[in-house]
Amino acid sequence: MGITEQAQQADQARGEAAGRPTGPTLGDTLAWPARYLPAKEALVFHEGGSRQAWTYAQLDAEVNRHAHGLMQLGIGRGDVVAAFLYNTPAFVFVLLACARIGAVFNPVNYRLAAQELAFILDDGQARALVFEDEGAAVVEKARALAPQVPHWLYADVGATPGFATQRLDAMAAGQPAQPPAVAVAETEPCILMYTSGTTGRPKGVLHTHRSKLAHNALMQQVMQFRREDVGLAMAPLNHTAELHTSFLPRLQVGATQVLLRRFDAAEALRLIEAEKVSFFFAAPTMVTMLLNEPSLATRDTRSLRLVEYGGASMAPHLIREWSARVGTGLVQVYGTTEMGPCMSVLFPHEQLSHAGSAGLPAMGHDLCVARLREDGQPTDPNEPCASGEVGEILVRGPCMMAGYLRRPDANLRALAHGWYHTGDLGHLDADGYLWIRDRIDYMINSGAENVYPREVEDALVEHPGVLEAAVVGEPDERWGQVVVAHVVPKSGQFLSAELLDQFLVQGDRLAAYKRPRRYRFAHTLPKTTSGKIQKHLLRAGAAD
Repeated sequence: MGITEQAQQADQARGEAAGRPTGPTLGDTLAWPARYLPAKEALVFHEGGSRQAWTYAQLDAEVNRHAHGLMQLGIGRGDVVAAFLYNTPAFVFVLLACARIGAVFNPVNYRLAAQELAFILDDGQARALVFEDEGAAVVEKARALAPQVPHWLYADVGATPGFATQRLDAMAAGQPAQPPAVAVAETEPCILMYTSGTTGRPKGVLHTHRSKLAHNALMQQVMQFRREDVGLAMAPLNHTAELHTSFLPRLQVGATQVLLRRFDAAEALRLIEAEKVSFFFAAPTMVTMLLNEPSLATRDTRSLRLVEYGGASMAPHLIREWSARVGTGLVQVYGTTEMGPCMSVLFPHEQLSHAGSAGLPAMGHDLCVARLREDGQPTDPNEPCASGEVGEILVRGPCMMAGYLRRPDANLRALAHGWYHTGDLGHLDADGYLWIRDRIDYMINSGAENVYPREVEDALVEHPGVLEAAVVGEPDERWGQVVVAHVVPKSGQFLSAELLDQFLVQGDRLAAYKRPRRYRFAHTLPKTTSGKIQKHLLRAGAAD
């Protein structure tokens, strides 16, 4: 089945009528600001001591030139264009150009190795890959493994690698600045984004124009984005959190977007002051790094209006420290790539009163916690858990994916009963707030008792000497599994298994069966580009 047919079948499976007039698409994102705010700065990029800026009119014209250039290469509706790029203007040009011609944009994690990149190019049947100098060595190796990709587009200026088929700027040069005459339906696919791989080999998540614009509207309501905002894109644009909860919704309302090529705490604080940034997204690990950056004490951060975070709840001590030293409101978003990603929200006034919670369901979304089944079948929303009872988190709403690309078996399970099955364990409290325990795959069964790693991690990070903690289960002949904690101490802090165990015992923080039986100390923990800890690597390391 082709990529376009899969997306349209997904809409029809939800009861959509065929042949209806099309609505707006992601390609129309710039339509309003380019018309009514043409002279306003849309995109700002700092690199090498210089500042580049594009107004909305200039950005609109640049996107159109890239769209025509891609069409000249024979790329059209349903074709996949992959991008192996950092947070750069080229990323934005290609993303929106694809949307204008009905092509499918596939942002790829720039930290992947050659074989991982080649797998994605092959799985997505990419027609082109856009890359830059920093990743050229990886791309050259991937090209040998994925020779079926016809176009390798170099996004930097200067000497072009010999294996590149064309330079991106040369492709766009001289092309019309007016929109291409291509009619794209809202039910067609626009984004192919691979899961971050925290549990194993990634799957391609397919979204339509309709689901992405529905998500834009959701985030505009949640964050109250406005044209006066200046957003800093410092988390990777190749991840759904930055791209879909922050960058695209802000762009659509006419806000200014400042790109930080890759996250650096000192540079982020400099740009917040220099560009009067009012909003950014960060994973809790990034917030910790900002708080630990010495220049925070001298930087002017008063322009900040809101900070969004996700990937994990934030520990109460971190919330209090951020409030005391920065004072900006925090908004937590919980979600998955498959759902756009926002599924639930915890607002600023709830950060401490509901610390650890993922909040209430997002606008237009239904959320339930279903009882786990012993027969191996997908959980059923008609078998909900009682308040406080742990089960699998299910959700449905307008931002749901069209499905995993060419993975019918995975789709049957993930989208059973018309709900997305997250694979996350959690419970709802009496007020309807969602509390996440952990991934189903990460639940530890020790001596017939279920241990949720998240609960242990939250207890450990309360220790003043702990920077980060990740808890996994490891095989044990007597107990089946035992709880093992991987701990990163704060700089200059001495920690030991005895000290941490004493902390947990004296504070009555955890039942005895939940306390770690082994501790492993490290300088860092393996993470995805979005800041999620890759526990499958920790478990694999223990098995080696």
